[in-house]
Amino acid sequence: MAFRLEFSCTNNIAEYEAYAIILEMALSVGVEKIKVFGDSSIVICQTQGRWKTRDEKLKPYQVHLEQMAKYFKEISFEYLPRDSNRFADALATLASVVECDPQDKIRPFLVEKRTGSAYGEPVNLLTEDGRPWYAPIVDYIKEGRYLEYFTEGKKRHLLKHATQFILQGSVLYKRSYDGIQLLCVDEEQAQIIMEEIH
Repeated sequence: MAFRLEFSCTNNIAEYEAYAIILEMALSVGVEKIKVFGDSSIVICQTQGRWKTRDEKLKPYQVHLEQMAKYFKEISFEYLPRDSNRFADALATLASVVECDPQDKIRPFLVEKRTGSAYGEPVNLLTEDGRPWYAPIVDYIKEGRYLEYFTEGKKRHLLKHATQFILQGSVLYKRSYDGIQLLCVDEEQAQIIMEEIH
């Protein structure tokens, strides 16, 4: 999760705000043991009690964190080098540049790796039971079922692959990277489209 602070603050105050938010969220779901990681060595050393907080603006934050820490059975603050914290940095950047309405609900997103190009992926035009290539996707979206001959590997692939598709009635669309919905067609429809294009 990412939070945007819409008030004037220093980098150290922003770090303390982040720790306070983390602890509030953890307490709200009943967490009893927690490890908090941060990439600000100054703030981490202050929360660990190794360094004193001299900045008057930070002292209330340190007191607040100490009070919240009492609600946990176990709590630790650990330094994480900035290089190991790239995903958190990406979320922070996202929160700072994207305008979000408080009413908007943003769905979790997946980051997947691909080992080959999209155009190089083989397309089986028909399944083993003679239906169009996209029939297993429709079956999974509609009924949550796999074809009988699917291996565990094929099931996992279909589970990930199906998130890229939308079923509207009996028509299947694939979401493209730019948000356009692409109509899924069988071999006969593809031939007609190709003839019309050329």
